Amino acid sequence: MPFEYKKRYYLVSQPSNFNLFQMLTFHPEHRHYLMWTLPLEISYYFILPAFVLAVLKLGRFWWMSFVPLYIWVIHEGLYTTRDNFYRQPLIKHLPTFVAGSMAACTFVKLEALIKATGFKFRMLHVVALRIVEAILIAAYLSVVFRGLFFNWLGMPLAPATKYIMPFTSVKLSLLIVIEMVQRSTVSKIFEWIVLRYMGKISIAVYLLHVLVIFTPSIKQETKYYDKTFAVFGLVTLLATASYYLVEYPSQLFAQGLARELDRRASSAYDKYQSDIDESDDSETAKTSTKEL
Repeated sequence: MPFEYKKRYYLVSQPSNFNLFQMLTFHPEHRHYLMWTLPLEISYYFILPAFVLAVLKLGRFWWMSFVPLYIWVIHEGLYTTRDNFYRQPLIKHLPTFVAGSMAACTFVKLEALIKATGFKFRMLHVVALRIVEAILIAAYLSVVFRGLFFNWLGMPLAPATKYIMPFTSVKLSLLIVIEMVQRSTVSKIFEWIVLRYMGKISIAVYLLHVLVIFTPSIKQETKYYDKTFAVFGLVTLLATASYYLVEYPSQLFAQGLARELDRRASSAYDKYQSDIDESDDSETAKTSTKEL
């Protein structure tokens, strides 16, 4: 790939800064824009087992560890600036991962408690959940768009001078927990076929969107709506083509390979059992002959 394209799509300043092997093996110093999340995710996978083990060891007191953890996550979200996010280490993004893990544990524990006690949601419980959910949605949208309820309640945020990753992990993770515990219209909205389709091609969108947004004609477009619709349409088309030409055939191949391996394993096991049975019959016959 010519350096011109490396500079455009991977935001590298010098040819020596780009190493394809180190980028594909998720080296921390070679997270060039597009691949910045994967090394963080892989790093967190080494921490996650310790987190789960700690929760299991605490038993019924699991919630006591979540209080200081949520305080830490909220503090980091409010006071840690994540502007150059694809160059920052895991510690800057650790609160996001921890918030998701705590939400997953909370749901598992709540679901087990509901089943064990036979708890039924009454009207008052549902109304309380919907109020909390509405507050979380309002806070989430206001933070993401840097306005809305902040402006409407007379507490406007300072104008942003550069992009800073918003703090949304706690709000979004708790919203997901509420929807999984007691579904509402919110979760039904996300079952809309268009959004489900976007979820199906989301990996391709993640991997290929930079090929669109950093194309000169798109990047230099000054009209907001023209640029928005062009990016959305082109990224969707590119991701769709990638899904049906690469991702979906790969899934079919993997499924076929898994079935073939399962068939061979089953055949080998049956042959092994047959050999054992024949050996047992032979031993039985020999024993009977000796007795005679």
